[in-house]
Amino acid sequence: MKNFIIAIPVFNDWNNLNRLIKKINLIAKKNSFRFNILVINDFSTIKPKIKLKKNIYLKKLDILNIDKNLGSQRAIAVALNYLFKQKKKNKYDIIIMDADGQDDPNVIQNLIYTFKKSYSDIVVVERTNRNEPFWFKFLYLFHKIILLIFTGNRIKFGNFSLIRFKKIKNIINSSDLWAAYPAAIVNNFNNIQRIQSERKKRYSGNSKVNLNKLFNHSSRVFSVFKNKILVTSIVYCCVFYFILGDDNLIFYFFTISIIIANLYNFYIDFTNRKDFKNNNNLLKAKLRKIF
Repeated sequence: MKNFIIAIPVFNDWNNLNRLIKKINLIAKKNSFRFNILVINDFSTIKPKIKLKKNIYLKKLDILNIDKNLGSQRAIAVALNYLFKQKKKNKYDIIIMDADGQDDPNVIQNLIYTFKKSYSDIVVVERTNRNEPFWFKFLYLFHKIILLIFTGNRIKFGNFSLIRFKKIKNIINSSDLWAAYPAAIVNNFNNIQRIQSERKKRYSGNSKVNLNKLFNHSSRVFSVFKNKILVTSIVYCCVFYFILGDDNLIFYFFTISIIIANLYNFYIDFTNRKDFKNNNNLLKAKLRKIF
């Protein structure tokens, strides 16, 4: 049976993580899977607590400690860079999932089955339903509609995915990955296989996502597609010009809004690239072996 690495970014969610790992262990036993688990500690303020012991199904568990709180997207970037540098020791394909239980561990079996059957570079898990508040669902839907209109891309997945090891080199040196993992996947891969799963409720506690974090994430996603958005914006402005004429207030309002949005888009991309370069030393995170 082939081994897989499960990479899980964590910020203070140690109780939920332990519950998740126990469920992963049960799934491994049921299906005779072999997993190595890499926990990415995103500068937690609570001391890490791992309660599970080594067994034949969970062969290895390490904690990769980051010296600065980066957020889950950039913590994933650190993990993929670390794993790629360990290619002489192992070349296991990588499952990425959240620690809070919203990524259903029962989907892992289907994820692996689809991965083997499709020979895709990556299999992503699209969310069929979400358990967040109404305001979050509304704003996230608005984000997806605007993204579709200006890029033609529908991103219905988050971190939950299984990526072929030899393909992570496509994105680890790209600032796209530093911006947003799902956007980096769409922008750098063609052979993407999709499966669907309901987004579950957190095992416990409250989500750390707020309006500011949602806006920042949305901005980073759009910045990955800045060139495509710019071209589409010019096309839309030309269409509005021929339909409404240059003396229409709607045309002026639309054009000014588009200019501001694109300038902000390139500004976010610039700051993201600069931040990626300045924080390159964070890719040398410290590893702590649990078993």
